[in-house]
Amino acid sequence: MKHFAVLGMVVLLITLSLACDTPKALATGEGDEIIVFADDTTWSALESVLKETFEDTVFTPQPEEWFILRRVDFSQFDQFLTHKNRLVVAPLEGEGPVADYLGAALDSTVRRLVEDQGEFVFTKFDVHARLQISMYLTAPTLSALRAAIASRSADLLYYFSNMTLKRELSSIQAEDKYNKHEITDSLLARYNWTMTVQHDYDVAIDSANARFFWMRRATPADMERWIFVHWIDTAQPDILTDEFAIKLRNAITRKFLRTIEDDAYVEIAPYNLEIRQVDFLGRFAYELRGNWRFSNKTGGGPFVSYTFYDPETRRIFLVDGSIFAPRVEKKKLIQQVDGLLHTFRTQQPGESEITAQ
Repeated sequence: MKHFAVLGMVVLLITLSLACDTPKALATGEGDEIIVFADDTTWSALESVLKETFEDTVFTPQPEEWFILRRVDFSQFDQFLTHKNRLVVAPLEGEGPVADYLGAALDSTVRRLVEDQGEFVFTKFDVHARLQISMYLTAPTLSALRAAIASRSADLLYYFSNMTLKRELSSIQAEDKYNKHEITDSLLARYNWTMTVQHDYDVAIDSANARFFWMRRATPADMERWIFVHWIDTAQPDILTDEFAIKLRNAITRKFLRTIEDDAYVEIAPYNLEIRQVDFLGRFAYELRGNWRFSNKTGGGPFVSYTFYDPETRRIFLVDGSIFAPRVEKKKLIQQVDGLLHTFRTQQPGESEITAQ
């Protein structure tokens, strides 16, 4: 499912005291922590639905929350102006400092949209710091606000997840001078696609005949990150389905991702698999998120993959990232490999430089 901005051209008017000519510093705080401002009555009524929405669980295979909500008293509002993730929640009928603040921030046009058309979510980016998201949730009544949050929970979570991805991409770009540009350039010259190869990744397999590229990072010694790309030339897009994506990944990992003894191979574990239709760098794709395991069940971990048709190169691509990190939390690691997958790009026929997708 492709996510769209909820409000389009509507802008939430928040009173700001910013020096526009002063460069903003990076947002502060933990990337998986959302600071919440809500009055007592609002929090009491909405705590459960907010946690169900934003503290969504990822199984790696151990359960981990994508985000953790931390409610902060409104008296500390200014102390968290530069926090990475901020959430302000209050109904129009609410009473208390948060409701007063949000009510004063809405101009008459936006208030009518809330009252008459059911708009309830407003997001602003980089207001007080770079790579920051501030979300404001409101509705005429508490019950209406609760219903709206429950009905659009996936979209609300997406805003914060997408900002996490942007931060990962920013971090990758900041370290660009250390990356292995010779490999990136070679992939482009030989295959008409490429992606960022960070300094601590090594190429494990690079096969033009098999149309398969696999790089891996094995530092520190107790964890590994694997990224591979497989492509099918002159493919027809109508063969692309969720079932095709699953079968393709299993076929590729069975062939190439095998144990040293060659007695087991990587396969998709039959539990906690999520399949979504998404926009991957401007292309329709099937996103798979779940867990892989060795066929002899001696180990496993989380993975994320995108299978899509690229009309410019007339290819189906499978780009995939996996983690093997026993005894440590893996949520952050899978976010890092997801960021690398999003550096994928192609060069269209006749172009002399990379076209970023």
